[in-house]
Order: sequence, then structure tokens, then C-alpha cells
Amino acid sequence: MTDLILTGASRGIGFALARALAKSREYRIILVARDRVRLEALAASIQQEGGQAVVVPGDLSTLAGARALGQQLVQQVTPGATLVHNAGIWPTRRELTVDGLETGFAVNHAAPLVLQQALLDAKRLRRILLVSAGLLVKGRFDAARTPTGEDFSSIRTYCDTKLGFALAMRDTAAEHPAVDVLVLHPGVVRTDLGARTGPIGWLLSLVKRGWEAPEVCAERLSRILAKERWSSPGQARWWVEETEQPWPPVTEDAATRRAVREVHERLRAMG
Repeated sequence: MTDLILTGASRGIGFALARALAKSREYRIILVARDRVRLEALAASIQQEGGQAVVVPGDLSTLAGARALGQQLVQQVTPGATLVHNAGIWPTRRELTVDGLETGFAVNHAAPLVLQQALLDAKRLRRILLVSAGLLVKGRFDAARTPTGEDFSSIRTYCDTKLGFALAMRDTAAEHPAVDVLVLHPGVVRTDLGARTGPIGWLLSLVKRGWEAPEVCAERLSRILAKERWSSPGQARWWVEETEQPWPPVTEDAATRRAVREVHERLRAMG
């Protein structure tokens, strides 16, 4: 049995995936989210089904919180672990964290990168799966503006931050060729992500009725996790659901890749 770290485990795709993996009993599931109560209830249900689960509450809205969470996970997991980056938000207005970062950039990009680095430095990881979004094709990453949300959009900021972290994972794969890295669009799934109030929210809820249930997506992710390998050493592949696809053109843009690397250097300097 190997360790599998699952962020965003308290709801949506993460919650459904944890329940699906409990049935296989191949993993000790490390449940990560802010809501301890929901995580403990989920862990109890997994254990009732004969699975193993550990609750590790953590906050991915600040760099300090991500750093502390990463160190806590280093103490919890054994080498050969799988990390599933699933946590994410779709902000509707510009807000800054205590680090001066826009909240979407912090949660979708900067904080998970910091968390991950602690595990990589401690040589705990064998595989990393990023549950990304097909909407990254609409992203436009600006090193000077995206981290602080000066280019904030209630629609595009989600795309921008997903694009940035996907490119970060490509660099991670190159820097750590022994780690198998996959970035994927999981499907169009009916979750609370991007929920709105008022007439727009009502219309969106109607549209979402035709979308895929989280449980269906979770079964697909379980099949992907069961594969022996996803990518060639030193490379991260891009999959749409269960099919490998060429990386979208926006992810091959040299200026965009330089912008993401510039921001990562600044994040490292922040400690």
C-alpha cells in the first residue's frame, strides 16, 4: 500500500475520488483541505469500507500555510508517494492574500507549488497528477500583473492561473526526471466551482445539470491512477480525460514560459 496525497478532498471531485480509491484499497489516502470536520467524516466513511485514510488539514491560501502543510506531509508520507493536486478556486472578485497575491493565483498556483517543493526536496514523491482545466487554453499569463491580480477577470483569472501551474509542472518534470508527472483536463464536471449568485448563478445551475457527476469523473481518475506510467522521464504529458493530446499552443509560447519562470524565481526569493 502506497501513500496518496489528495488536496481539495473535502468536496467535489476530490471527495468523490477519495471514496472511489477507498474501494480499491491500494492507497493510504492523505486527505488535505481546510475543513477538518468534513475531512474527518470522510476518513471515517473510508475506514468503514476497509480503506485507510489520514486527515491533514491545511490552508493553501498563504505561502506560510502551504510551507507548513508541506513539512507536515513530509513527516506523514513515505517515499514513493503520489501527489494529486486537486484543490482550486474560481474567484469572482479580486482579493489579495497576506502575501499580497491574488487569491486565485495563490490557491491555484503559488501555494501548491510551495507545498510540492517540500515533498520533492525530501524525495517523497514518485508521481504527481495535476487536475487542471481545459480552459487553460484561454489563459494569458503576465509576470507583472497575474500574481497580484492587476489583470483580474472573473472569467479569465481562473484560466490564467491554471495555465501558469500547468507550465510549472512541465518545469517540475524537467527538473525531477525520476518523478512521473501528468497534467490533465478531467472533464466537464458538475461541482460548486465557479458558483455564482443571482440570475447568472441560476442560469449556470441549469447548465450544470447536464454536466458529468463527480463520481463519474472519479472513476476515470481512478483508472488513470492505476496506470503504471503516464509520461516519459523529464517530461509532463497533457491528457484530456483519458487520452493524451498535444500540449495546447499557448503552453508552447516561449514568452509565456519565461514569464512563469520569472514568477517562480520571485516566489523562491520570498522564502
